[in-house]
Amino acid sequence: MSVFGKDELAMRKFASSMPVPEFEETHFVIPKPISQAKVAIVTTAGLHRQGTSGFEIGDSDFHYETLARHTRDLQLGHHSVNFDRGGFAADLNVVYPIDRLEELATAGVIGEVAGNHYAFAGNQSATVSEIRLDSGPHCAKEMLAENVEVVIITGTCPLCPRTVCTLAHVFEAAGLATIVITRAREVAERMRVPRALHTVFPPGLSLGKPRDKAFQIEVLTAAFKLLEAPQGPVINEFPISISATDSEPLTCPLPPQMNPKLHPAVDEAEALRSAYYRAYERTKRTSVGMQISAEEIPQALEKFAKIAAGEHWAEVGFLNESIAEVMYGTVHDIRTYYEELACELADGPIGPWTTEQWFYDNTKAGQTILQARRAMRDSEADQSLWFGLATAGRE
Repeated sequence: MSVFGKDELAMRKFASSMPVPEFEETHFVIPKPISQAKVAIVTTAGLHRQGTSGFEIGDSDFHYETLARHTRDLQLGHHSVNFDRGGFAADLNVVYPIDRLEELATAGVIGEVAGNHYAFAGNQSATVSEIRLDSGPHCAKEMLAENVEVVIITGTCPLCPRTVCTLAHVFEAAGLATIVITRAREVAERMRVPRALHTVFPPGLSLGKPRDKAFQIEVLTAAFKLLEAPQGPVINEFPISISATDSEPLTCPLPPQMNPKLHPAVDEAEALRSAYYRAYERTKRTSVGMQISAEEIPQALEKFAKIAAGEHWAEVGFLNESIAEVMYGTVHDIRTYYEELACELADGPIGPWTTEQWFYDNTKAGQTILQARRAMRDSEADQSLWFGLATAGRE
């Protein structure tokens, strides 16, 4: 089980040492000028449309999803606790910069935005063989059939660099010019990726700053600059870094307890429901639904409250079959519910990890889950049951 949390050093050490596939040759396609080129996005954030099955947990799902140009009702299907999901909740462009491409096309900076874009899951096996030999080449054929010439590739979690670099090799070999935006320079160097823009941003924030159009455009402009290189591999450094310690804590009001007959976490979740639905109406998307629906959040919190109070986790109503996966998915949905509504209520920018910090430090729901986690740990429950209920490093 991965244990990075917010530990940048641990994540970078992992990236520099993890096994990567080898490529005998680095293909390097010279495209037409970017002002004349059709551009597509490929992300390893596991994005998929709401209402579809999306991606499976684990490293065995190598299929890809097709994202139509005008689609915005997208769900984040990458469920790792090792990256900040609050940025995507606030602004999908921080992972999937589709609106920025539209603006650049309108301004004449790029020639055209592709009609379709693509999403893979970044947490692949060490060899990434299925993507190398199957879904990656198939995706390349689809882009070539649409006359795509340039592909921007983004990732989210600590395992994504290996996958995005593999995709770059596959696409270049097929005749597509690629640019990888990655936080793992070591992986890009070891895999001799054709073009890479190295960024020092927290995982989950491929374009750096949610809700900051100018900053996101600056990142894309630096990425497109790589297309001017006459040969590769080439890696450029983005000059601005972002750290999880750079941000002010999230300022987000919480309601007083309305119903003293309910557990405080349950009462809180019910009182915040209107804010969640306002966020949904504004963005037309939600990543709640991995295990439970938004309507089931209060009931799920009641179960965690019982565990925190000393009841056995197998006797509070969770399905005993695959209970670890069920509890992990349930916490994912509770936290996502809160993070999405926080982006609606927050006063000020959404900084790295600020929604995660606000959830666990300030809400009754987050505190209840931490109490349940500690109760399970202290009862010597198997680590697989409780560890993933919070970001690594939390007690």
